[in-house]
Amino acid sequence: MSMSQTLPFLYATGTYYEVGFSIGSTFAERINRFWNESEGVSKYDIPFHETSRGQEYFNAALKVCEMNFPQYIQEIKGMADGAKMPFDHLFMLNISKEVQNVLVKVPSVTKEKTGCSDVFLNRPTVKILGHNEDCDPKIKKYGYMVSVRILDEQGVRELESFTSYCYPGVLPGTAVSFNRYGMVFTIDGLYTDYIIETAPPRQFLNRSIIKAHSLDELIELIKNPGFGVAYGFAVNVVDITNPTDFWSIEVGPQANVSLFHVHTIAEEKDSSKPCHYYHINQYKHLNIQETAELKSSKFRTKRTEELPPPNSLHDVLCVLGDQENMEYPIYRTKRSTDKSATALTAIVDVNKNRIDFYTENPSREKAVPLFHLNILDV
Repeated sequence: MSMSQTLPFLYATGTYYEVGFSIGSTFAERINRFWNESEGVSKYDIPFHETSRGQEYFNAALKVCEMNFPQYIQEIKGMADGAKMPFDHLFMLNISKEVQNVLVKVPSVTKEKTGCSDVFLNRPTVKILGHNEDCDPKIKKYGYMVSVRILDEQGVRELESFTSYCYPGVLPGTAVSFNRYGMVFTIDGLYTDYIIETAPPRQFLNRSIIKAHSLDELIELIKNPGFGVAYGFAVNVVDITNPTDFWSIEVGPQANVSLFHVHTIAEEKDSSKPCHYYHINQYKHLNIQETAELKSSKFRTKRTEELPPPNSLHDVLCVLGDQENMEYPIYRTKRSTDKSATALTAIVDVNKNRIDFYTENPSREKAVPLFHLNILDV
């Protein structure tokens, strides 16, 4: 285990534009370096953007986002100004899921760069949500944490208050987030073989849902009536203030209103029965056509089925840190068969009102979290 680990953390308050500007100016070097060094950006996003087809999709996506989520367009504009980068570059990062997974020809090993693995345990005495954030290896190097309060234009009314692990230049909400109401969210990418070009890109819906006060509000935000969503994902949810049940919600692309399925992980009081649930980067409940050859997802799923049912925090750490499969491990490091890397592992301990963040393999002997946060006290 590396002796030196860092993850920068920014606290910011202001309007959407002001918070975006604070993020952009604080992490300008990280955002610019990611833009210049990411293989996905240089090989796929930029060349596609320079085509007439790329310009057509860029303009269509921008138009629907300006109608549906004008506040998050302001947030990106602030980030771009703060980082001294063109707005087009950061908007491209926020539509990259649709571009790289559907609109351009990308090898399947590259598509699964934005995968994740989640483990739920739900007994009265052990309530855990564990999450591996799997992504472009450059994100581990250049990612950052933010804790922000969004205020209205008069600086009086609070509109949002959340903490989130962020990809460089990308809106918060695509990874691990929690808000002041005790709602915790982790996101798994899902890979349909189509997108809805008239709907807002996935990244914007991910940003929107982290303000939810409750499960009911979350579902309404996921549905996004009148607009829907362009691409698929799953959101795994716990509510610290209402901890009996947990939820894993699959979301599918559809115009006007998103497809979704809510799976409840109910509290299991009988210690002789399993209390766990896994979600990786494949649909388990919605009947949706997925991209072929999701090898990492299939092998990670297979490995979870081979392991004994987890019953403790230690068991969860062992699952998320597992590297038994040398080609497609659960805890991922870049290799010829798998271009992704696990940027961090988050462990939500509901009974302790605590989330731990590991930036190295959490199953290694003497592994300790880099830091922890109390969910309701930030």
